[in-house]
Amino acid sequence: MKSEKTHADKTLVFGVLFFCVFLAVFGEVLLSPFYPQFFKKVFGVEDLGYTGYYIFICRLTVVICAPLWGLLSRWIQVKYLLYLGQAGAAITTALMANSNSASQFLGYTILLLLFKSAYLMVYPLIIQLAGKERQSTVAGTYQAVFHGAIIAGTIAGAFMVNMAAPLSLFYWIAAADLCQLGLCWLALQNHATPHQSKSDANATKPENQLGFILAIGLVILTFQLANNLIRPYFTAYVTETGAFGVSLLASSCLFMIPNAMAIAALPYIRQFCQPERLAGIYRLGLGLLALTLFLQGWTEHLSILVFSRIIYGFCLAVTQATLELRLFSSSGSRLHFNYSLAMSFANMGHLGAPLLASWLVNTYTLAAPLAIAAAISTLNLLLSQVTIFRPLETPVPSRSSDRGIS
Repeated sequence: MKSEKTHADKTLVFGVLFFCVFLAVFGEVLLSPFYPQFFKKVFGVEDLGYTGYYIFICRLTVVICAPLWGLLSRWIQVKYLLYLGQAGAAITTALMANSNSASQFLGYTILLLLFKSAYLMVYPLIIQLAGKERQSTVAGTYQAVFHGAIIAGTIAGAFMVNMAAPLSLFYWIAAADLCQLGLCWLALQNHATPHQSKSDANATKPENQLGFILAIGLVILTFQLANNLIRPYFTAYVTETGAFGVSLLASSCLFMIPNAMAIAALPYIRQFCQPERLAGIYRLGLGLLALTLFLQGWTEHLSILVFSRIIYGFCLAVTQATLELRLFSSSGSRLHFNYSLAMSFANMGHLGAPLLASWLVNTYTLAAPLAIAAAISTLNLLLSQVTIFRPLETPVPSRSSDRGIS
């Protein structure tokens, strides 16, 4: 009877935390494809360059703030940091609804991202509570929830921009943050989310951890750089290239194929992404990733483009989950801190991708980002094989990371 109650408690906690992931990603991507239209309609900003400036500041804020929450998690239970982040996000999002200018909106956004950076700890918290035996299941579910939220947010964003008063929707987003806060408090109030103790810190050998986090950070940076490089101009590439000649609606469907395939990859990740298989899976997956990126930029046949997008999307989800599992399995008690540092490297990739993509398109062609992304993926494959997937000393496991929910 007691085991059934424990299982029900775990199911509730995981359900709440994955719901938080969905809402956080949904809110983040709600406007991202439509910033130029949003700034023009709400604040009268005609300059398209302002969108690039806004996104740059947002990414830079996360790069700076994410490690601060990870550092705090070494002394304070993660659930309390999450409560603080959710409460601060709710207040700041409500303030955004009252913005009178683009600069004021940007200021509130920076403050919002300071608090929302705490949300990055939800994923490693789920991993921590699940235990090592369920890591692949959690990683697959996370990919499905993450990409499902992107699809839903992108569709909802199109409706938001067409509203008479788009800013009013931020009140609803603030309400969603308060909802998350209430649900997390109810689900986690009787569960410990252990912070790193002094004995745990001594067990994880900082010198090895530093080398590992720098290595996996560079792999994650190049991975995110390659896969975000193709996003800004993909719809323009397929609509303006005469060989394809698809409509704007069809280009949106082509754009979202990888997100849909990430959901389809869930059973594979759950079954096959086990620790002893990660190196081989990453090697095969990233090889196919590089090949399909090259094919997307090389082909003039729509059928090959669609097929390449399907394989690309499946491999994207699998390789990203593999990277995350490699990070989690080697972090020991430094799980939250290492993950926050890794996300800073990821956001550096996000930061550089649109800048590099703009230069490539202006200097060469709309297909250039796809070709360069394939080359960066090949470099990433070589880098990963000589760093994070070579035989490493197994870290001393911590008590807190293996005992699941207490």
